[in-house]
Amino acid sequence: MVKTKLHKNISSWTVRDISDDSRVLLRVDANVPMIDGRVSIHGRHRLKSILPEINRLRSRGARIVLIAHLGDPKGKFVKSLSLAPVARALARVIDHPVRFIPHPVGEEAARVIDRMAPGSIVMLENLRFDKGEEKNSADFAKRLAELGDVYVNNAFSVCHRKHASMVAVTKCLPSFAGELVVREARALLMVPKHPFVLILGGMKISTKIPLIKRLGAHANAILIGGATALTMLKADVGSLPVDVPEFTKPKDVASAKTIAKKFGTKIYLPCDLVVMKNSVLDIGPSTIESFCTAIASGKHIVWNGPMGMTSREDGFAGTLAIAKAIAKNTKAVSIVGGGETVECLEEFDLTDSFTHVSTGGSAMLAFLGGEAMPGLEALAK
Repeated sequence: MVKTKLHKNISSWTVRDISDDSRVLLRVDANVPMIDGRVSIHGRHRLKSILPEINRLRSRGARIVLIAHLGDPKGKFVKSLSLAPVARALARVIDHPVRFIPHPVGEEAARVIDRMAPGSIVMLENLRFDKGEEKNSADFAKRLAELGDVYVNNAFSVCHRKHASMVAVTKCLPSFAGELVVREARALLMVPKHPFVLILGGMKISTKIPLIKRLGAHANAILIGGATALTMLKADVGSLPVDVPEFTKPKDVASAKTIAKKFGTKIYLPCDLVVMKNSVLDIGPSTIESFCTAIASGKHIVWNGPMGMTSREDGFAGTLAIAKAIAKNTKAVSIVGGGETVECLEEFDLTDSFTHVSTGGSAMLAFLGGEAMPGLEALAK
């Protein structure tokens, strides 16, 4: 989308980089939604993105050591955030045993990994159970590195975090980008054709502002729904049909006014809303029609964030309509990201209708917004 110093240097490993019997530390995204201690249906869909890289490594006879996190345990053991059920779910997804090691580092992990057969897979316990992970600790990274011969980063969704398993570990081992990370970077760096339509929704306008500032000049239309639109509407007209203080904080409204002043003629805001009691559930039918008309003419479409409260049956009509409108525009390059948004596409079997479905919601916003991407920068050095 917008060129950065990273795109020239990021390349995936090749067959000559991974020798038979190599111990490969493979950083993956296992931060999946759980229900009653089990990986949800949408979580299992997300785990499928790990499969191609695992197959590439197994074909080389590598011993694969999966490293990942789940939730935010703040450096302490939290039983509900153990990766044990994720390892079991992943084994079913890939139809191959995945041995779980109940420690992120240490002698037990080393013993198990040393005895692994070529092509076998283990998963270490939640990296964030150790405080060193989020502190980007060189000592923790060194202990991780002792468990591998090569490091492969295939977790684009965490590349905006300066953590030990993303940054410090690259100083200890030969390090490469996985195919998923390379594919994400290439898709998001794609130069847009015009008309370029940017679609934003979801909860927090603060996470969208850098993206609007950076891509607003390139976009022909900026469609804004969800709670993000409420902040923009407050800035635009000064009042809303319901009281939503969490989305109309003075600082956010001030930022919205700045955005509106700079890109006002390009911004499409809801002209009607679906309201129940004191909640805004969705964009209304007239807004859906207006948004879909803009989408139909687009040749490059980037979408992040739902249009309404997709957790409710009466709150996902706008998101579904937008998804169908983009899918119908087969001439456009279409890129979508964000957990709730992608879950809706999976629910209605629309993911294959998009050019690229990003695995990273916040990472996608950070990348396109020009923010630091420590995980990518570490690989580009």
